[in-house]
Formats: sequence, C-alpha cells, structure tokens
Amino acid sequence: MGKRRLGQHFLFDKNILQKIINSFELDKSKNILEIGAGRGPLTELLALNYKEVFAIEYDNYLYDFLKEKFKYFRNVHIIQSDILNIDLETVPVSLAIGNIPYYITTPIIFKLIDSENIVKFGLLIQKEVAERIVSPAGSKDYGILTVMCNFYCQCKINFTVKRTVFTPPPKVDSSFITFIKKDVDRKKGVVLRDIVKHSFSMRRKTFYNNMKRHYSDLADCLMENFRIPKNQRPEEIEIVTYEKMAEFIMSLSEDA
Repeated sequence: MGKRRLGQHFLFDKNILQKIINSFELDKSKNILEIGAGRGPLTELLALNYKEVFAIEYDNYLYDFLKEKFKYFRNVHIIQSDILNIDLETVPVSLAIGNIPYYITTPIIFKLIDSENIVKFGLLIQKEVAERIVSPAGSKDYGILTVMCNFYCQCKINFTVKRTVFTPPPKVDSSFITFIKKDVDRKKGVVLRDIVKHSFSMRRKTFYNNMKRHYSDLADCLMENFRIPKNQRPEEIEIVTYEKMAEFIMSLSEDA
C-alpha cells in the first residue's frame, strides 16, 4: 500500500470519492491537478470528469503502479515529484485536489495559495486543521492559518470523513475543505503574513507585547490607530483589522 514513511492513508470508498468530486467542481473543459494520487481511485473519477488530469505521486512504487494502471488513459499524466518542489506554473491547470499527508498540510496549502494559476483547490485534510482554518476570531483555534487562508481564499468545510474508511486508518478524522481564490493585493498579503507571524509568535502574550518585540515604536502607533486595548490577545482581533493594519503599514512606507 505504498510506504508509510510518506504518511499516506489511502481512501478507496467510491461513495466518498464521488462525494469529493461532486462537492468540488465538475467541468470537462478544465484541467485538474491531483496531489498524492496513491493507487489512483480518485484519479479514475477525475479522468471521467475533467479534460486533463495531472496526477502527482512521489513514491517510486506507486508512481510505477500508476504509470501501468493509466497507460491507456490519454487524458491522465502521471508526474513523479514532491508537490512542494514542483513549479506549479509549469503545469497547465487551474484546479487542484488531493488527499494529502497530514504532516505537510500547511506547506501544501500555502504552495497552492502562492501559485498564480490555481484558482480553486480542494483538500482532504485533518479535521482539526480544517476547523482551524474556518474558526472565528476569539476561538482557541484562530491563528495564522485562519487569517492567511481567509485573506486569500473563500474557505468552506464540505463534509467530514471518518478515520475508519482509510487504509491504514489514521488517528483522527478528516474533512474535505475547498478554497476559492480571491482577487487580492499580493503585496498586502506579504505584509499581512509578517504581521500575523509576529502577532501570534507567543500565543500566551498580548498582541501588544508580541508586536512590541518585533515592531518597536510602530506597535504603539498600531494600538492607537486601531484602538486596540493593551490586554487584547492576537486571537481576539478580526481578520479585517489585520488587513487594515497591513494597509496602514504599506501607507507608511509609501509616505517615507
């Protein structure tokens, strides 16, 4: 069943695989990227519903297995690569989908967010991570991933998949979550990412204390301009406020 060192948990249930397809986007005029094709059960369904399928698989054994399995499929292209190393702009796709290893979930999400040709993607990921992405301000799950994912994308949990349907079963349940890219200012995104990285650097500390350590005098300026109480924690600040902070910092650099 492939190599466990890659953290793979395979899903063969056809009803759930079809549910993934149905809740994503069926369009035979579009090409789609599949991340971690495994033994190809999802690849088969994608081949029936999309113009071209570019299936990425890193594992040597599984790559050979897939090449043999899909050798007569004219619209399926098997690529042996690490998703984090591939230049996605060289793959002619606008959609991406995958059942991805838990241990590289966040890097894959940011890889897809940063890819300019991907406009929508859907991932089967650890349920707790999916809930973190859509969590509201003030909750314990709200953090960097929440702010950045929702700045760049419209995020929606479509359904949950029990751990028992995977082979081998993971220790947690999964959720299928979709991301639809927004038309945003990517320069603002860079500044925003820096702000929230420092804001959440020490979760037990207040927003002010964390920002003071990294932004010095600018921290006081932010507190005053956005009327943030000095005892407020980073998870209590709304995404829109973080965005306005990024715009404010950008305006300061333009005025300088």
